[in-house]
Amino acid sequence: MASLEGKKERRRRAELLQFYGSGQKEDTPYDINSKHFNHDMYVQKIIKESSLKQLLEHEAQMVSQIQVLDSDCQTLVYDHYDKFIAAADIVRKMKEGSVKMEAQITRLQDNMSRITASSTSITSALQERRGHLSRLLGVHGTLRKLEFLFHLPQKIDECIAEKNFTEGVRSYVETAEVLHRYRHMPSFNAIHDDCEAAVGRLNLALKEQLALKEGSARHLTECVDLLLQLGEPAEGLCDDFLAHARTKLEDDLTNLTRLAEAAVESGEDEAPHQETEEETAAGEHVREVSSQEEMRDMTRCAATTMDILEFVDECHESFVGNLWLVISSYKEMFLRSPGGGGGGGGSGASSVALDKLRVFVAGLVEQYVAVVGVRVAAEPDTAHYAPLTTALDKFHRRLHAITQLLPNTNFGDAALSLVIEAGMARCQSSLSALKHGLASSLGDVRHALAAPRHLTQDGNESTHRQLNEHLTRLVAATAASIKEHVTVLQAFTQPKHTFAVRAEFRRRFCRELVREGVVVAFFLHITDTMLQFCHKKDKDPVLLLLLSRMCLDLHTSTVHYLLSHCDEQLQLEDKTGLTHLHTITDGMREAGQKLLNHYVHTQGASISQMLRRSVELKDWLGCGEPRSVRRVMRTVLDEISTMDTQVGALYEEGNRRDRSSDSSRRTFHSVNASRGGGGGRSAWSSYTPSQLDNSLVANLNKLWSERIEIFAPVEFTRVSILTGIVKISLKTLLESVRLRTFSRFGLQQVQVDAYYLRTYLWSYVADEHVLNVLLDEVVTSASVRCCDPELMEQRVVEFICDQN
Repeated sequence: MASLEGKKERRRRAELLQFYGSGQKEDTPYDINSKHFNHDMYVQKIIKESSLKQLLEHEAQMVSQIQVLDSDCQTLVYDHYDKFIAAADIVRKMKEGSVKMEAQITRLQDNMSRITASSTSITSALQERRGHLSRLLGVHGTLRKLEFLFHLPQKIDECIAEKNFTEGVRSYVETAEVLHRYRHMPSFNAIHDDCEAAVGRLNLALKEQLALKEGSARHLTECVDLLLQLGEPAEGLCDDFLAHARTKLEDDLTNLTRLAEAAVESGEDEAPHQETEEETAAGEHVREVSSQEEMRDMTRCAATTMDILEFVDECHESFVGNLWLVISSYKEMFLRSPGGGGGGGGSGASSVALDKLRVFVAGLVEQYVAVVGVRVAAEPDTAHYAPLTTALDKFHRRLHAITQLLPNTNFGDAALSLVIEAGMARCQSSLSALKHGLASSLGDVRHALAAPRHLTQDGNESTHRQLNEHLTRLVAATAASIKEHVTVLQAFTQPKHTFAVRAEFRRRFCRELVREGVVVAFFLHITDTMLQFCHKKDKDPVLLLLLSRMCLDLHTSTVHYLLSHCDEQLQLEDKTGLTHLHTITDGMREAGQKLLNHYVHTQGASISQMLRRSVELKDWLGCGEPRSVRRVMRTVLDEISTMDTQVGALYEEGNRRDRSSDSSRRTFHSVNASRGGGGGRSAWSSYTPSQLDNSLVANLNKLWSERIEIFAPVEFTRVSILTGIVKISLKTLLESVRLRTFSRFGLQQVQVDAYYLRTYLWSYVADEHVLNVLLDEVVTSASVRCCDPELMEQRVVEFICDQN
């Protein structure tokens, strides 16, 4: 004890030292709070070190501290004095109470002594009668049981009349053992026979209740349980139970089917209902006759039509809840009781009963899934799938719960199949919406391109800005639509849904339906749509150019971005078996290449038609000496300039060969290789037909000229596209010239036109050599077809072209 008190004292001292901060201070005679304090030394030290003002302040401080300490001491004394007075009062009261308590305890002891004596005397007096009373009580109990047995048939009949079957069965079950044990006695035999007759009537009444169609599943379970307690064979009751349960559950399915069909009819009759409201006044009397019937139908339809969540909840409250109760009751009655299966069949009979239950539940679940499928198919396609997916999740979870309740079944697969079917329908709807959106966007672009165009103050159309706006809007709308539909379809993959975490669903929905069935299928549809424009000759060439650029942008970055976004949103890490990115981008590039080629052919054909008609309609034998460039050549340059503006708005410049230094002053050496004197005639005039045939000369020139592929695929650059158009146009001009016969002035007119085209077309082509070769062939062909082939002097040609 001393050691414990010492430890407590040391702990309190340490806490006080820690609180006041004195644990680290050394005791000195100058510390006023120390036990070694010396007041003389302290006063001398203060007088020595302090000034008069400091001494006065220190004195005032010490006086104040003394007053505070004195006040604290008085308060402490007063507080302890009050507590002492209170303690004295408590002690005095305890002394007074203890005196009264001693008297009460004394009286209690006396009373307990008298009670003990009385109890001892009573026990001694009744000792002899105790055995007699016990025998009388046993006889009394037996008599009451006999009385209950005598009145048991009447009680059972009363329970039948009051339809209190539970009480009647309980009364019989409690006495059945006694009746069977003593049935050999004549008195008990009569009672046994009466009870068996009453139980027969009770059994019949229960079977009548079992046959009622309006009874609930719980009432059906109670009836079967009571019949089992009465000893009915479990095998027969098993079939009866399932038959009557089927009737009730099929009624629930009928009501659910009616609700589902009401939703289907509501969606189908919406438009016809609007037409009915717009009927003419001639049919008023017909509507008045059937107005009441129509109102009843509309009221019934409004009462039965509900949204998908309410429908699934109604399914759970009616069919699924009753099916759950039937399964639980069946297992409790026929699969767990000792007599389950009936007839002492043991585990074999239980297995048969379980197989019957599985077949029973499987058939009803199949019908239930079909009904829910009808309602899901009738659900309108909105912009949000959250209500639908929530309803499907509830449907899947409840069927999965039935699977857990009934082993060796898998109704969750049937529910998952319906969920996947609903997702497939929404994916097909999304794909249709994407196709419709693409068609609408293309239609808007076509209308915008066909509309009258506004010109700037300089008179030049702002083609660059307009085409770029159309292209940006078209690509952005396509990308936004794909992202929007992928986001909407993500409602099926929310982690809160039980079916969304199943690997089978994610493989089928995310990989096959959304990525392949929506995103990839839409990209392939874009490719097919673009290719269709290549086979139509009545399309706007600018639209072909715009679509080719769209395909190029999709090929370059957009397809990769959208596929990556789709894979990221759907969490597709394993891409085995999926359509590869290059398959889509290569198709996009091929479609863009074909569109661009078709654009070049279309525009080349347009200019070719002008050149061919200008050659065919002119009288080249009777024309005069050329004084200017023909108007059609200026028109061709204007058209090519417009095309250059359109192409330059969408494509980069591209690579161009450096122009030779003498290109602007080029002469036709193939025709005028050596000039004679005097009249300045061409070398062609010095040959006679006997010396060299004109066709032979043309063929020799072709052997030395470079072969040019006219309809070669063009590159995605401005100069390559314009070069393709120019090649087609000049090739048409060449072929048209070869079919005409020219006079000397006609040849010179062709020479002037060719020089004019060379002067201005070189800026549109990638290789000026190609332009020179084609124009040389035009002039050469004209000279071959000329009656008097003599070219105009180069300076005169340049003067005429400069004037134009």
